[in-house]
Amino acid sequence: MAVLLVAGVLLGGCQIGPAAPAAADLRTAAPPWDAPRDAVSYIDEAGFERLPLDFSGPSPYTLNVAVTLDGRPVQVAAGIGIDKLRAEQAAVHTHGTDGVVWVEAKTAAEQPTLAQFFTLWGVRYDAKCLADACKSLSVTVDGKPAAWNTPLVRSSHILVTARR
Repeated sequence: MAVLLVAGVLLGGCQIGPAAPAAADLRTAAPPWDAPRDAVSYIDEAGFERLPLDFSGPSPYTLNVAVTLDGRPVQVAAGIGIDKLRAEQAAVHTHGTDGVVWVEAKTAAEQPTLAQFFTLWGVRYDAKCLADACKSLSVTVDGKPAAWNTPLVRSSHILVTARR
């Protein structure tokens, strides 16, 4: 009986598959900001469905996001919205560090936003602050002023600037 109990404890402690993801934690520290390793908790926090890595949606598109903080460019991380360990991704994600954001939603009616993108990135972002920079936050889309929570529109160029 004791052998069965020990075997049960040892086998019960073994986990099959990846560990449960850590909770989504929106960073307020200065950049650089890597993509979160446990992306599924950020996908959930941003309100996206978890999709398989090979999902591309019926009409995928790209746009560009650039970020400056205190007048200096911030590199947009590769792998935002992608959880390689669990082979899942959000409809919004990045592949490289060039600022190209991919939108591969299930339907054309989905309207992902800039706020959702920053949640996927794991960076605090609201109407007043980007991380710990809470002075003069501004957003432009194709050179025109836009709302902080602007939609991610096909082929647009979004610039987010903030100062500490």
